Amino acid sequence: MGKNRYPDIVLTGAMVRLRAVTEGDLAKLLEWDGDEEVSRWAGKKFSCRAEARNWYLDKPPADKRTFVIETLEGELIGEIEILNICWRLHTGELRVVIGEKDHWNKGLGTDAVVTFTRWVFETYSIDTIYLRVDKENYRARRCYAKARFRPVGRIKFSPERSTVPGVSKHLILMKITRNEWCSQAMA
Repeated sequence: MGKNRYPDIVLTGAMVRLRAVTEGDLAKLLEWDGDEEVSRWAGKKFSCRAEARNWYLDKPPADKRTFVIETLEGELIGEIEILNICWRLHTGELRVVIGEKDHWNKGLGTDAVVTFTRWVFETYSIDTIYLRVDKENYRARRCYAKARFRPVGRIKFSPERSTVPGVSKHLILMKITRNEWCSQAMA
């Protein structure tokens, strides 16, 4: 049985609750990972259940924290994580997926990002949270902007990589720092 280093943590926002991933969540997480429309924006992570189990439960590395996103009524709708944590540089990368498409465009992703960002800054020595978002993913870009992330750069891939199906040709880099978060939270 996989061990989760933070099984008792539950974060509650205005519309969502974030909690540790359990064995019972894997089927839904794999379903979203295999959904063409969801994985177009979030990327495909797994080829089988064993890979998903390893990622979420068996070997959670020190440079990653993952939670599932539920509605306040307990419906599983997505996942959120900070990964690629560099403790020396005090940075981490945010990734969020709302897998239940009937919950898109309702502010749940923004609430999850705000709730999770607050927890990361209050809990860890991370000073900068960054993310990468597809230039054409307007829904995600609005979500991150409402959560006070700001664009700081762009990545344009070479024509060879751009022809791979499902791989974005342009990514926007966004970030928020602890100082920006704290100054805006006090305003």
